[in-house]
Amino acid sequence: MQGVNQTLTAQGIMDIMDFDYIPFGNAYYEISECSNRPGFECWEQTCGYNATSPPSDCFTGTIVCQHGDTECFGNLAEVCVKNVTNNNPQKYMPFVYCFEALNGVSKSSLDLCGSSLGLSLNTINTCMNGPVGKHLLSAAAKQTADVVNRTFVPYLTVNGQVLLQTYKLLPTVCAAWTGLKPPCCK
Repeated sequence: MQGVNQTLTAQGIMDIMDFDYIPFGNAYYEISECSNRPGFECWEQTCGYNATSPPSDCFTGTIVCQHGDTECFGNLAEVCVKNVTNNNPQKYMPFVYCFEALNGVSKSSLDLCGSSLGLSLNTINTCMNGPVGKHLLSAAAKQTADVVNRTFVPYLTVNGQVLLQTYKLLPTVCAAWTGLKPPCCK
């Protein structure tokens, strides 16, 4: 996610930009309707933005992550850290950078990154092991499934348009802003 950290720390950018990070990737829920053709594509077609009558189990049950259980653990940790930081990207994204930069997403990575940033590990663990974490992952899944024509992850949008080169986030946001430019855009 080259460019995202630079953008989020740029002086004044958060005054002109709404930012959200949705840690779900190409994960999906195992659903009964896809038992004969399992996988992300079936889930997205059945439960996503084009679904006309999604089944009730679209966002319940077992989550399957593209990169296995480690990714599922990471997604759960990251939705809980977002929650603990009141969805403030200037607080949760430093955790994401730290967590994903270490050698493998793990409990020790969570503890190290969370502690170094002054986050409450007890609160994060309570979220991860309880109904709040499940609810937050389900919400992330719904947000992911609702993206029209998503073909890759991670993806960024600026004013509804997909940005393919994440390193261009700051100049793209600055160019899109029509009001008084913050210091980082001058």
